[in-house]
Amino acid sequence: MFSYFIQNKVWNTSGSGSFGTDIDEMYQHSIKIAKQYKDNLGPSLDGKVMLEIGTGFTRATMLYLIKEHNLSKVYCYDKFNVLHKNDEKIIDKYELREYLSRLVYISGDNIELTKNIERESVDYIVSNAVLEHVDDLELLFDNLIKVLKRGGEMYHKVDLRCHNKFKVHGELYFHTFSENVWNIMGRNIGHPNRTTVDQYVSLFDRMNLRYIFNTVSEFPNSELLKASSYLNRIDVDLLKTSIFEVSLFKL
Repeated sequence: MFSYFIQNKVWNTSGSGSFGTDIDEMYQHSIKIAKQYKDNLGPSLDGKVMLEIGTGFTRATMLYLIKEHNLSKVYCYDKFNVLHKNDEKIIDKYELREYLSRLVYISGDNIELTKNIERESVDYIVSNAVLEHVDDLELLFDNLIKVLKRGGEMYHKVDLRCHNKFKVHGELYFHTFSENVWNIMGRNIGHPNRTTVDQYVSLFDRMNLRYIFNTVSEFPNSELLKASSYLNRIDVDLLKTSIFEVSLFKL
Protein backbone atom coordinates (compact mmCIF):
# COMPACT_ATOMS: atom_id res chain seq x y z
CA MET A 1 0.00 0.00 0.00
CA PHE A 2 2.83 2.40 0.89
CA SER A 3 4.53 1.90 -2.49
CA TYR A 4 1.22 2.51 -4.27
CA PHE A 5 0.67 5.71 -2.28
CA ILE A 6 4.15 6.95 -3.26
CA GLN A 7 3.53 6.05 -6.89
CA ASN A 8 0.31 8.07 -7.03
CA LYS A 9 1.35 11.01 -4.88
CA VAL A 10 4.99 11.45 -5.93
CA TRP A 11 6.03 9.55 -9.05
CA ASN A 12 2.82 9.07 -11.01
CA THR A 13 3.08 10.47 -14.54
CA SER A 14 0.10 8.59 -15.95
CA GLY A 15 -1.93 10.62 -18.39
CA SER A 16 1.07 12.34 -19.93
CA GLY A 17 2.46 9.31 -21.78
CA SER A 18 3.53 9.65 -25.39
CA PHE A 19 2.11 6.37 -26.82
CA GLY A 20 5.16 6.07 -29.06
CA THR A 21 8.87 6.72 -29.29
CA ASP A 22 8.57 9.62 -31.75
CA ILE A 23 5.97 11.99 -33.20
CA ASP A 24 5.25 9.66 -36.13
CA GLU A 25 4.26 6.81 -33.81
CA MET A 26 2.28 9.23 -31.65
CA TYR A 27 0.37 10.46 -34.68
CA GLN A 28 -0.34 6.93 -35.89
CA HIS A 29 -1.81 6.19 -32.47
CA SER A 30 -4.03 9.28 -32.83
CA ILE A 31 -5.22 8.11 -36.25
CA LYS A 32 -6.05 4.67 -34.83
CA ILE A 33 -8.25 6.23 -32.14
CA ALA A 34 -9.84 8.62 -34.65
CA LYS A 35 -10.81 5.71 -36.91
CA GLN A 36 -12.19 3.84 -33.90
CA TYR A 37 -14.44 6.81 -33.15
CA LYS A 38 -15.55 7.14 -36.77
CA ASP A 39 -16.34 3.44 -37.13
CA ASN A 40 -18.65 3.59 -34.12
CA LEU A 41 -20.59 6.73 -35.02
CA GLY A 42 -23.03 7.74 -37.74
CA PRO A 43 -22.42 7.28 -41.47
CA SER A 44 -21.35 10.90 -41.92
CA LEU A 45 -19.60 13.35 -39.61
CA ASP A 46 -19.80 16.20 -42.10
CA GLY A 47 -20.85 19.42 -40.38
CA LYS A 48 -21.25 17.73 -36.98
CA VAL A 49 -20.06 18.92 -33.56
CA MET A 50 -18.03 16.49 -31.41
CA LEU A 51 -16.74 16.46 -27.84
CA GLU A 52 -13.86 14.22 -26.79
CA ILE A 53 -13.49 13.37 -23.11
CA GLY A 54 -9.93 12.71 -21.92
CA THR A 55 -7.97 14.16 -24.84
CA GLY A 56 -4.67 13.33 -23.19
CA PHE A 57 -1.29 14.11 -24.74
CA THR A 58 -2.34 15.57 -28.12
CA ARG A 59 -5.22 17.19 -29.98
CA ALA A 60 -4.17 15.40 -33.17
CA THR A 61 -6.93 12.77 -32.96
CA MET A 62 -9.68 15.34 -33.22
CA LEU A 63 -7.79 17.51 -35.72
CA TYR A 64 -7.46 14.45 -37.95
CA LEU A 65 -11.23 13.92 -37.76
CA ILE A 66 -11.85 17.56 -38.68
CA LYS A 67 -9.51 17.22 -41.65
CA GLU A 68 -10.81 13.89 -42.92
CA HIS A 69 -14.52 14.20 -42.12
CA ASN A 70 -15.21 17.95 -42.09
CA LEU A 71 -16.50 18.29 -38.54
CA SER A 72 -17.74 21.83 -38.04
CA LYS A 73 -16.48 22.09 -34.45
CA VAL A 74 -14.68 19.95 -31.88
CA TYR A 75 -14.23 20.30 -28.15
CA CYS A 76 -11.27 18.55 -26.50
CA TYR A 77 -11.70 18.13 -22.75
CA ASP A 78 -9.35 16.83 -20.07
CA LYS A 79 -9.53 17.33 -16.33
CA PHE A 80 -5.77 17.87 -16.35
CA ASN A 81 -3.92 19.68 -19.11
CA VAL A 82 -1.35 17.01 -19.99
CA LEU A 83 -0.69 18.01 -23.60
CA HIS A 84 2.69 16.58 -24.57
CA LYS A 85 5.55 18.77 -25.77
CA ASN A 86 5.21 17.02 -29.15
CA ASP A 87 1.60 18.12 -29.62
CA GLU A 88 2.62 21.26 -31.52
CA LYS A 89 5.26 19.34 -33.51
CA ILE A 90 2.66 16.80 -34.65
CA ILE A 91 0.28 19.57 -35.66
CA ASP A 92 2.95 21.27 -37.76
CA LYS A 93 4.44 18.15 -39.35
CA TYR A 94 1.07 16.77 -40.45
CA GLU A 95 -0.33 20.15 -41.54
CA LEU A 96 -3.15 20.26 -39.03
CA ARG A 97 -2.75 23.86 -37.87
CA GLU A 98 -5.36 25.26 -40.25
CA TYR A 99 -8.00 23.17 -38.45
CA LEU A 100 -7.25 24.58 -34.99
CA SER A 101 -9.82 27.34 -35.58
CA ARG A 102 -12.53 24.67 -35.30
CA LEU A 103 -11.16 23.21 -32.04
CA VAL A 104 -11.72 24.40 -28.47
CA TYR A 105 -9.54 22.92 -25.70
CA ILE A 106 -11.07 22.78 -22.20
CA SER A 107 -9.43 21.62 -18.95
CA GLY A 108 -10.52 21.61 -15.32
CA ASP A 109 -13.41 20.10 -13.39
CA ASN A 110 -16.19 18.84 -15.63
CA ILE A 111 -18.43 21.78 -14.74
CA GLU A 112 -16.21 23.59 -17.29
CA LEU A 113 -18.07 21.64 -19.99
CA THR A 114 -21.34 23.46 -19.39
CA LYS A 115 -19.50 26.75 -18.90
CA ASN A 116 -17.80 26.52 -22.30
CA ILE A 117 -20.29 24.56 -24.43
CA GLU A 118 -23.84 25.60 -25.26
CA ARG A 119 -26.57 23.31 -24.03
CA GLU A 120 -27.78 20.69 -26.49
CA SER A 121 -25.23 21.76 -29.12
CA VAL A 122 -23.07 18.60 -29.45
CA ASP A 123 -23.89 15.77 -31.87
CA TYR A 124 -21.35 13.22 -30.63
CA ILE A 125 -19.38 12.60 -27.43
CA VAL A 126 -16.47 10.13 -27.48
CA SER A 127 -13.77 8.73 -25.22
CA ASN A 128 -11.16 5.98 -25.21
CA ALA A 129 -10.01 4.37 -21.92
CA VAL A 130 -11.16 7.35 -19.86
CA LEU A 131 -14.37 6.57 -17.96
CA GLU A 132 -12.61 4.03 -15.76
CA HIS A 133 -10.57 6.89 -14.25
CA VAL A 134 -13.43 9.31 -13.49
CA ASP A 135 -14.07 9.84 -9.77
CA ASP A 136 -17.74 10.86 -10.08
CA LEU A 137 -19.28 9.33 -13.20
CA GLU A 138 -22.79 10.53 -12.34
CA LEU A 139 -21.62 14.13 -12.15
CA LEU A 140 -19.72 13.81 -15.42
CA PHE A 141 -22.69 12.29 -17.27
CA ASP A 142 -25.01 14.92 -15.87
CA ASN A 143 -22.84 17.54 -17.59
CA LEU A 144 -22.44 15.49 -20.77
CA ILE A 145 -26.19 15.07 -21.17
CA LYS A 146 -26.70 18.81 -20.80
CA VAL A 147 -24.50 19.62 -23.79
CA LEU A 148 -25.58 16.66 -25.97
CA LYS A 149 -28.38 17.26 -28.47
CA ARG A 150 -31.61 15.30 -28.22
CA GLY A 151 -31.04 12.29 -30.43
CA GLY A 152 -27.30 12.75 -29.94
CA GLU A 153 -24.95 9.82 -29.47
CA MET A 154 -21.98 8.88 -27.32
CA TYR A 155 -19.31 6.24 -27.89
CA HIS A 156 -17.04 5.13 -25.05
CA LYS A 157 -14.42 2.41 -24.89
CA VAL A 158 -13.77 1.36 -21.29
CA ASP A 159 -10.77 -0.61 -20.01
CA LEU A 160 -11.46 -2.41 -16.73
CA ARG A 161 -8.02 -3.94 -16.31
CA CYS A 162 -5.76 -2.99 -13.41
CA HIS A 163 -3.57 -0.66 -15.50
CA ASN A 164 -0.43 -2.36 -14.11
CA LYS A 165 -1.28 -1.55 -10.50
CA PHE A 166 -0.90 -4.71 -8.38
CA LYS A 167 -0.82 -6.74 -11.60
CA VAL A 168 1.87 -8.98 -10.13
CA HIS A 169 -0.74 -10.22 -7.63
CA GLY A 170 -3.50 -10.67 -10.22
CA GLU A 171 -5.45 -8.66 -12.78
CA LEU A 172 -8.33 -8.15 -10.34
CA TYR A 173 -6.36 -7.81 -7.12
CA PHE A 174 -6.99 -4.06 -6.95
CA HIS A 175 -10.63 -4.87 -6.10
CA THR A 176 -9.57 -6.34 -2.75
CA PHE A 177 -9.07 -2.98 -1.02
CA SER A 178 -11.87 -1.29 0.91
CA GLU A 179 -13.19 1.96 -0.50
CA ASN A 180 -11.63 3.98 2.34
CA VAL A 181 -8.19 2.44 1.85
CA TRP A 182 -8.46 2.86 -1.92
CA ASN A 183 -9.23 6.54 -1.47
CA ILE A 184 -6.37 7.04 0.97
CA MET A 185 -3.97 5.60 -1.60
CA GLY A 186 -4.93 8.44 -3.90
CA ARG A 187 -7.25 9.27 -6.79
CA ASN A 188 -4.67 10.90 -9.03
CA ILE A 189 -4.43 10.41 -12.79
CA GLY A 190 -4.25 6.71 -13.57
CA HIS A 191 -6.19 5.60 -10.50
CA PRO A 192 -9.01 3.26 -11.65
CA ASN A 193 -12.42 3.95 -10.13
CA ARG A 194 -13.25 0.20 -10.05
CA THR A 195 -16.73 0.69 -11.51
CA THR A 196 -18.09 -2.64 -12.76
CA VAL A 197 -20.19 -3.31 -15.85
CA ASP A 198 -23.41 -3.70 -13.87
CA GLN A 199 -22.74 -0.36 -12.18
CA TYR A 200 -22.28 1.30 -15.59
CA VAL A 201 -25.61 -0.17 -16.70
CA SER A 202 -27.30 1.15 -13.58
CA LEU A 203 -25.81 4.60 -14.25
CA PHE A 204 -27.05 4.67 -17.84
CA ASP A 205 -30.52 3.62 -16.69
CA ARG A 206 -30.63 6.42 -14.12
CA MET A 207 -29.54 8.90 -16.78
CA ASN A 208 -32.31 7.72 -19.12
CA LEU A 209 -29.81 6.77 -21.83
CA ARG A 210 -30.45 3.98 -24.30
CA TYR A 211 -27.34 1.83 -24.61
CA ILE A 212 -25.79 -0.86 -26.78
CA PHE A 213 -22.93 -2.85 -25.21
CA ASN A 214 -20.18 -4.72 -26.98
CA THR A 215 -17.78 -6.85 -24.96
CA VAL A 216 -14.35 -6.45 -26.55
CA SER A 217 -12.49 -8.89 -24.30
CA GLU A 218 -12.79 -10.87 -21.06
CA PHE A 219 -10.23 -11.99 -18.53
CA PRO A 220 -9.08 -15.57 -19.19
CA ASN A 221 -10.64 -18.31 -17.07
CA SER A 222 -7.29 -18.95 -15.41
CA GLU A 223 -7.23 -15.34 -14.18
CA LEU A 224 -10.82 -15.53 -12.92
CA LEU A 225 -10.03 -18.75 -11.09
CA LYS A 226 -7.04 -17.08 -9.46
CA ALA A 227 -9.20 -14.07 -8.54
CA SER A 228 -11.75 -16.29 -6.81
CA SER A 229 -9.08 -17.08 -4.20
CA TYR A 230 -8.59 -13.46 -3.14
CA LEU A 231 -12.03 -12.00 -3.94
CA ASN A 232 -13.97 -14.23 -1.60
CA ARG A 233 -16.70 -11.64 -0.99
CA ILE A 234 -17.07 -10.46 -4.57
CA ASP A 235 -18.88 -12.27 -7.39
CA VAL A 236 -16.04 -12.84 -9.86
CA ASP A 237 -18.55 -13.28 -12.71
CA LEU A 238 -19.40 -9.58 -12.37
CA LEU A 239 -15.75 -8.76 -13.10
CA LYS A 240 -15.08 -11.04 -16.07
CA THR A 241 -15.28 -8.27 -18.70
CA SER A 242 -11.89 -6.61 -19.21
CA ILE A 243 -12.73 -4.18 -22.04
CA PHE A 244 -16.08 -3.08 -23.41
CA GLU A 245 -17.53 -0.53 -25.82
CA VAL A 246 -20.84 1.20 -25.34
CA SER A 247 -22.95 3.40 -27.60
CA LEU A 248 -25.33 5.69 -25.74
CA PHE A 249 -28.29 7.59 -27.14
CA LYS A 250 -30.02 10.59 -25.59
CA LEU A 251 -33.78 10.09 -25.79
